[in-house]
Amino acid sequence: MANSLADELIRIAKGEILYDSWSRDIYSVDASHYTIKPSMILCPLDESDVERICQYCFSKSLSITARGAGTGLLGQSLSDSIIIDFTRNMNKILEIGTDYVIVQPGLVKGILDKELKRRGKFFPPDPASQNYCTIGGMIANNSSGAHCLAYGNTIDFLQELRVVYSDGSSGLVNSNSHRSEEKEGSHRFTDLLRLLSSHIEIIQKGYPKVTKNSCGYRLDKVINDNAFYPHKLFAASEGTLGMVTSARLKIIDIPLYRYLIVAGFKDLLSALSFVPLILKFSPVALELLDSTVVRHNRVKNNIINNTDHHYHPQPRNKSEKEKEKEKEENKEKGCLLFIEFAGDRLAKVEQRFHSLRSKLSSDQCTIIESAADEQSLVRMWGSRRNALNQATKMTVGSRKPIGLIEDTVVHPYMLYEHAQQLLQMYSKNKLDYVIYGHAGDGNLHTRPLIDLGSQAEVRLFDLLANQVFQRVIRSGGTITGEHGDGLARVKYIESVYGSQIYSLFQEIKSLFDPRFIMNVGKKVIIQSRN
Repeated sequence: MANSLADELIRIAKGEILYDSWSRDIYSVDASHYTIKPSMILCPLDESDVERICQYCFSKSLSITARGAGTGLLGQSLSDSIIIDFTRNMNKILEIGTDYVIVQPGLVKGILDKELKRRGKFFPPDPASQNYCTIGGMIANNSSGAHCLAYGNTIDFLQELRVVYSDGSSGLVNSNSHRSEEKEGSHRFTDLLRLLSSHIEIIQKGYPKVTKNSCGYRLDKVINDNAFYPHKLFAASEGTLGMVTSARLKIIDIPLYRYLIVAGFKDLLSALSFVPLILKFSPVALELLDSTVVRHNRVKNNIINNTDHHYHPQPRNKSEKEKEKEKEENKEKGCLLFIEFAGDRLAKVEQRFHSLRSKLSSDQCTIIESAADEQSLVRMWGSRRNALNQATKMTVGSRKPIGLIEDTVVHPYMLYEHAQQLLQMYSKNKLDYVIYGHAGDGNLHTRPLIDLGSQAEVRLFDLLANQVFQRVIRSGGTITGEHGDGLARVKYIESVYGSQIYSLFQEIKSLFDPRFIMNVGKKVIIQSRN
């Protein structure tokens, strides 16, 4: 079957086709715990190649899944059918303007960062995988990162896209797409506008009231403020509605001044109790690393061992010996907050930085490091990023950190209570765990250590996930802020939005992918019409 199919595709596609066992094994995994072996992998040369591949697969009702770097945490790019790998050939920067950049989906974010930095610009979303994730994957997940607190998520920077649909047709998608369709003989976006307009009140009321969300389709961003932004439909869609072949993204100036504080607290809840206060000073980033992450790597050592001259003794009546002992105790069992200020007016940045630092001078907090030079900032943020990468690889016997409840978002002022409930749950069920996240956005990344070979532990994990998700949804939050739904969370999407909005998702899937061949099993559960 694979050989005959490959023979047909070789005559159709110009790019490389892989179907040997080794290649299929390589593409059977991503950053999740799933393993699904594809039938073959296609590496298109250009958009016309993607069009021909989609047209052929549509005619044969063959499912196709787009893939970038495979950094998805929930099996987004895994399939037992055909994988379209954009990283081999469609990985270029096509154009850089004063306030925008046009790129192909297989471009690595880290490469874009370096090129933009030479021009004093940046594309703000900065996930922990930014050195190797692709722009296409970031769009598919609506990626965010440490600095979305100030700048926004990937969806906020999309200006227009070129998209190939499941039937092989293609086009430019922007805020004028529904007006230009008549000339092209198409009706997707006209029908989409009509559908959403008749449900606008439900959409406005039915979405989580948080600043980041990658659950389901982002209809709240597609139609709002009496405007229509159809290109934003593809952000967080995980390649289920079309394949992005190029993207025009907004870019902005790198701020002239940046100050970073790393503050140590005695424990997680103590750190979170300070979040409302810190947010009053408008930081551009407010990140959390708990001791459950730190004790399994050297992030604090990387910071503290390089920063003795940055340590600021607190104005308390304690001996130097007591202060050093406290510092070491926080280093081993405490919690870190990374707090960054940035802007183009030095006086304003410094005022916020120094005002907050004085407020943090308490018995509950120690300033471990502060810095404003580029080298220190890179090292400090690098230590945090490395800590997270190491945490996901941690094992205790046959147990390892499993993602499912790892991306919940609540209002930041509710974060303390949310974390408290998580800690009680872990304690009650005697589960080891890791916890960190984007505290400023109310986004906690936590993973219990689970033995997937134990049916009892898997059942327990499912039960706990249901409980966590129900609490988050009742609070007006979302079950995924930036990691997406993938295979793991697709069955929970309807519980977030309710049946009316979920039925809209199904109608939109039918409108854009009538044969249900694009990334099957993601975003909506629907019976194939093959």
